[in-house]
Amino acid sequence: MKPPAAALICSLVAGLVVAGYSTLFHEGAAASYRLYYYTPAAMAAGSLVMERIGRRQESNGVRWLIDAAVTVLCLSRPIWGWPPASGHALFFVHALLTGSSRLTRILAILLGVITLYAKIWLWHGDPTLLPGLGCGLISGVLWRKTVGKQPT
Repeated sequence: MKPPAAALICSLVAGLVVAGYSTLFHEGAAASYRLYYYTPAAMAAGSLVMERIGRRQESNGVRWLIDAAVTVLCLSRPIWGWPPASGHALFFVHALLTGSSRLTRILAILLGVITLYAKIWLWHGDPTLLPGLGCGLISGVLWRKTVGKQPT
């Protein structure tokens, strides 16, 4: 299977898993929120993961550590409510800066639009937005600057 097809399939499977979880274990507004807010994030993550797997020979230990830190921070937001930075904002900026496939970038942009809409208009200026955008910018720039570097 070619890498773009694998990324698309992984993206769709990740989205379907989150959509299934959202509808099976939640009802009403809670299910709707998870469908429109978490499903696109899962799809973008699935695409980025497949991209990273497909290009693992080009990567290095520092980049893997940065991706791992981004993953931990993004997943800790919905689980523990920490850090006070939007995991969605962090992830969409990081994916946009570090993703190389058209699919990953399109899904990151879609996630960004949804995140900005929700945090600015629906939630009237969520205070986690700017820290999330800043963390995504930092992680993305650091990831891009670590070409060929290994952890010491």
